[in-house]
Parts: sequence; structure tokens; C-alpha cells
Amino acid sequence: MISDKDKKYNKVSKLDKSKWTSSEKLNGWKHYEVINVDKKNNKIELFAVCEKDKSVIVKKEDLKNKSLWVRGWDSKMGNDNGSSLMDQLVDGTISRGQATREVGQIARRKTEQRLLDKANEKKELS
Repeated sequence: MISDKDKKYNKVSKLDKSKWTSSEKLNGWKHYEVINVDKKNNKIELFAVCEKDKSVIVKKEDLKNKSLWVRGWDSKMGNDNGSSLMDQLVDGTISRGQATREVGQIARRKTEQRLLDKANEKKELS
């Protein structure tokens, strides 16, 4: 378990299998998990959670920098200035496959929320 102090100060203690959010997309993704820690060279290998075959190697100091990385998975960080998926596709900042996956995730979230709302409504009526 990661302590609140580690989260607050972006500490890099207990790195194995820790989760991180990049401020900018790397290899098309922002959410990463640590798979390898090279203590000798102070480098950390992370893989993209949505595409496990895509990985990046970063310096330990970069991970400590809150303007580059935040511990945990933060969906609000570096939010592309609110541009729509269509704008991002046209600009070439995301691929068609990435946009398709994101639309699927949005649809699933909305469906889950509707189901929760219906269940809560039934509870209130009973």
C-alpha cells in the first residue's frame, strides 16, 4: 500500500508495480505501471497499461518531477485542453484505434452510470 505522503510528495519509494500518470502521452498513452527498476543506473521501465507491449524507460529523477509524472492513475492530468476526440484525430495527436477505444470506454462508463441511477431510483421508490 502506498502512503498518503508518497502520493502527496510524489515519492518513488516502493516502485515495483507502482502506477504512474504521465503529463504528456508517451507512445500514445498516459497511464503506466512499473515493470523493472534498475537501481544501478537509476532508471525505471514502465509499460503502458492499455498496451502492455509498449514500454518506456525514464530516469528516477524524472519520475519525482510532478510536472512530468504523478503517482497513481489520474485521468484529469494534462487533459489536452478539453479538445474533442474528433479534434485530436484531425490534429493527429491520437490514432483512430485509440479514439475507438476511448469512445468504447466512455460508452461503458455512461452505461454503468445509467444502471446505477436506475438501481438507486428503484431503491427510492420501494
